[in-house]
Amino acid sequence: MAREYATVCAGPFAPQAMPSRLCIQRSKEIGMPTRTNQQVQRTRVIILGSVAVVIVAVIAYGAYYSLSGPSGSGVAADEHYTLIENPPRRRAGEDIVVHEYFSYACVHCSNFEPLVHAWSEDLPEGVRLVRSPALFDALWALLAQSYYALEQLGALEANHDRLFRAIHDNGRVFRSAQMVADFVDGNGTTAEEFLAAFTSPDVVRATRDADRRMRDVGINSVPSLVVAEKYKINMNVGRRASLDVADQLIAMELAGAESPSAEGAGAPR
Repeated sequence: MAREYATVCAGPFAPQAMPSRLCIQRSKEIGMPTRTNQQVQRTRVIILGSVAVVIVAVIAYGAYYSLSGPSGSGVAADEHYTLIENPPRRRAGEDIVVHEYFSYACVHCSNFEPLVHAWSEDLPEGVRLVRSPALFDALWALLAQSYYALEQLGALEANHDRLFRAIHDNGRVFRSAQMVADFVDGNGTTAEEFLAAFTSPDVVRATRDADRRMRDVGINSVPSLVVAEKYKINMNVGRRASLDVADQLIAMELAGAESPSAEGAGAPR
């Protein structure tokens, strides 16, 4: 029996002006699917299957990046961390410092911030988190100096999350100290106080020290975690897992244990 096929279909590739009722593509033989219709269905299944595979792969990678890690099985040099050459020797009674190298300009640092903040609130006695802003270019240096100016003024808590949100949620770009001053004005400080602190010798020195510290330990990406100025954590293990690695390295330091390859390392500087 001869079949009569429709010539238009308002599917995903048809002009929008085509009414959907014209997407009839059927045979006068009611109930008998056409070859064209079968091909379309087969193509749709292939496309949907491919999309599903991509989605699953993205979700799996995100889960791995966020959650993968040593899971209590111990940490290993080169896999979970890198030993820093000639680290300073920690004196008895001194706190173990975990440096977080970051920048307000870094979206990954913004995403990491809630995790590291919650983690820092449960650190054992004798351990503390110190943020160290990175200075990879002039704009990052501006934000680093702003960090220390706010810290000196006691206005850091009021503006830390605000700066992340302004840059990454609202698209703000800070190109001068005056722009930052206008932004923080009325939030724990004034624009005038901020500008005075920004150029103060203590803030300039703290910014210079942050740059030196970053270079000394070989920081070339952020966020990065360094424990006791001795262990630079491999952040590729995942954000959450990097904090698990930090916990285990802290436990090693508190117990007075050292990695076998680190024995004898550590010199005053």
